[in-house]
Amino acid sequence: MTSAITNLTLRDLGSDWDAKWDELVGASPECGLMQSSAWAEFKRLEGYETHRFGFFNDEELIGGANLYDYPYTGREGFLICPEGPLLPWQDTETSRACLRLLQTKAHEIAETNGGLGLRIEPHLTPPAPSILRNWKRAPIDLTPVHTLVLDIAGTPESILAQMKPKGRYNLKLADKHGVTVRQSRNINDLQTFYALFKETAGRNGFFAEPYGFFLNLSSVYFPKNLGELFIAEWQGETLAAILVTYCGMRSTYLYGGSSNQNRQVMPNYLLQWSAVLESRRRGCTEYDFFGYDPFGQTDHLYAGISRFKTQFGGRRMDSIGARDFIFYDRLADKIAGELS
Repeated sequence: MTSAITNLTLRDLGSDWDAKWDELVGASPECGLMQSSAWAEFKRLEGYETHRFGFFNDEELIGGANLYDYPYTGREGFLICPEGPLLPWQDTETSRACLRLLQTKAHEIAETNGGLGLRIEPHLTPPAPSILRNWKRAPIDLTPVHTLVLDIAGTPESILAQMKPKGRYNLKLADKHGVTVRQSRNINDLQTFYALFKETAGRNGFFAEPYGFFLNLSSVYFPKNLGELFIAEWQGETLAAILVTYCGMRSTYLYGGSSNQNRQVMPNYLLQWSAVLESRRRGCTEYDFFGYDPFGQTDHLYAGISRFKTQFGGRRMDSIGARDFIFYDRLADKIAGELS
C-alpha cells in the first residue's frame, strides 16, 4: 500500500495527550484497554514504569505505544506493550517504519533500565503480517488469543436474538426468580466482589490476583467512570458479581465471581445482560467476554466459563498472540556476564 507519510517522528506523549490518545485507542480494533491512559496509571500503582510514545506524521498523531517496564531485582525482562502498539496496520510501509522507531527507542530504555527485548501484542487476525517476520512468537501471551465478542450496536431484541435458546431461558429464569442487579463504583463493595472471586478461584482452580490488585484497579477506574461492579442479589443474599471496564467502542468483562449457593436462580445470566445493556447505553458497540476456549477442551483453563459465555452468542476473534523482538547484543552481554 502506498504511504502518504512525509515526515515520520516518534515523540514522548505527556499527560496533555491523554484525551487524544485514548480516543485513538478506543477507536482501534487492533488495540485494547491496556493501551489506555487509565491502564497505565493503574500499572504505575502496581509498581511498573510506563513509557508512552506517539508516532507523528508532521504534527498529526497517527499511532503510538504504551510500554510497561517492571523493575526486577537481579534479572532482566522485557519491555511489554499489551494490546498494542497502535499502528496504521493496513499501511505496511508506515507500520514498518513505526516499528523500527519503536525498536530503537525500546533499546535505548533497555540500555538504561535493563531489558532483553520488546514484547508486543496487537490484536491482529492470523497469520501475522510480513513486517513481523523478525519477531519471535512469545512463550507467554499477555491477553487471551481467543475471545468472544458480542455485537451490541443493535436493539436489545437483536442482541437477545444472538443468544442460544438455553441462554435466553436462563435469563428469563433469573428474572422469574426475582434476582436483581445493582451497579456500583463504591470501593466498599470491592470486598464483596473479592470474596466471590476468591470463592470461584478455589472452586475452579485458577490463580486469584491479590486484593491489592483490584484495589489499585478500582481506585483508578471507578472515579473516572471507566469501570464498575455489577452485583447480583437474591432474597437479601449476594450471589455473584463482575467487574466491567469501558474503553471507546468496547466494554470488557474482566473478572467475575459467584457463590456456590443458589446457583439454580441463574444470577450470572442477569449480571451479563445488565452489563451488556449498560455498555450499549454508554455507546459501546462491542462487549468483549475476554477469553474463552473455542475447541471444547475439558481441561482448558476457560472450559467451564466458555460454555457459559457461548450462551450469549457473539463471534470468535483470534489474535496472532504476543511477539518478541530480542535485543541480541544485550542478550549476548547478559550471557557473557553470567559465564564470566
